[in-house]
Amino acid sequence: MIADGYTPDFVDILREFVAEMPGLLSELASQRTAGDLEKAGRIAHQIKGSAANFGFTATSQAAAAIEHAAKAGSWGDFDADFEKARSGWEAALVELRDKRNVNL
Repeated sequence: MIADGYTPDFVDILREFVAEMPGLLSELASQRTAGDLEKAGRIAHQIKGSAANFGFTATSQAAAAIEHAAKAGSWGDFDADFEKARSGWEAALVELRDKRNVNL
């Protein structure tokens, strides 16, 4: 066991997700700019599930709101929800690094 009780395999998978997440958030923002609601919904779905699997609740919930709005054919409160997803992600990284001793 390493990193405050996490197994090495878990930490490896977490590192992959940490490396992937900035690109997912960037792509989600790009789809908003491009006006592609369907793609934005698919990306939000991916973020929602992955973030939930790692316990990043704020990010997952915000992505779920974006996905739900997209399924309803609307951007909803995309800007606010995107900011919640992004800031939740940043807060999760701080906690992992500083409070959980996960070397990312």
